[in-house]
Amino acid sequence: MPEPTLNDAPVFSLEAISFPFGKQVAVSCDALEIHAGECVAFTGTNGSGKTTLLKLMNGLLGPFEGTLLFCGAPLSRARALRRRSVFLHQQPVLFTGTVRDNLAFALKLRGMAADTVAARVLATARDLGIEALLKRSARGLSTGETQRVALGRALALGADVLLLDEPTAAMDAASQTALREILFGLKTEGKTLVVSTHDERLVTKLADRRVVFSPERNAAEVSKAGVEQ
Repeated sequence: MPEPTLNDAPVFSLEAISFPFGKQVAVSCDALEIHAGECVAFTGTNGSGKTTLLKLMNGLLGPFEGTLLFCGAPLSRARALRRRSVFLHQQPVLFTGTVRDNLAFALKLRGMAADTVAARVLATARDLGIEALLKRSARGLSTGETQRVALGRALALGADVLLLDEPTAAMDAASQTALREILFGLKTEGKTLVVSTHDERLVTKLADRRVVFSPERNAAEVSKAGVEQ
């Protein structure tokens, strides 16, 4: 049977999700669907389960109770999950070497020809405004630069579903503005974004819907009203 595409089914379908941590429920979600090209913002206080749910959606945590589908298939059988979806940590870790090395690493592992790797790295760097950083050591970058390089690694591989954990946290105002513009451009291109954030400007600029996490119940509730554009 052909694998479902992003247009055949919601990118993510969650129903009756509950994830325990010890004797406590770390996060729960009654029902949520996220469709291709949407940006959905996860908001709420620290410790309310936003990051936990992002990790569940990318298959980084488990087991859990309930149903969680990626493009219509359970995560355990969703062959495209690792190819199409990526979780970007609030504090991403870059490999030793240059920015170019980081962008090229996974492409080389996939056996791509050297000229294809070089072209894709350059195109990605230009799109994210980090072309001037390609020869720089990846370990000496600012927070904003590190986030853009980590994002570039995912995009160079062809990921079109981005799960972003506090992407603008710990950045100066100029870096926050630059990253918001980059993410807005990715959404315009049709990428699917799920963003955990306290950045209300990011929510207002990008989000089609907001999912509010309650610290009392560690539960996610989808807001009925759309986010003001």
